[in-house]
Amino acid sequence: MSALDQAVAELEAKRSKEETERKWRRQAASAFLKEFFDADIATSKKLKDNGVQAAFDGARIMLQRPEEGVYAEGMLIVVGEQGEIDVSGRSLGPVGPADRDNKKNELIAEIIAHFSL
Repeated sequence: MSALDQAVAELEAKRSKEETERKWRRQAASAFLKEFFDADIATSKKLKDNGVQAAFDGARIMLQRPEEGVYAEGMLIVVGEQGEIDVSGRSLGPVGPADRDNKKNELIAEIIAHFSL
């Protein structure tokens, strides 16, 4: 095998490994968002009392107050390309097994601040 072929094979193996790791991080972050939505957003009496509607589509949580009209700014919590959690354009970083509670508290703080709860 030539040096070029060997270098290309090593590069392909590295890319494949990185892609697998990225997919795993995205799946873990999506599972975290689903768990957060089901346990904390969908069941929140405070959000409903304040007119905040929420939806989850598998990779993002959308929050909005419809009565504020078309010019009101909603809130998006999304899984980023590398498996990190992004809130309204700001990254909270990846979700690791040890920092799930910390990420959950950060998301709650962002929601409270955004909707002035």
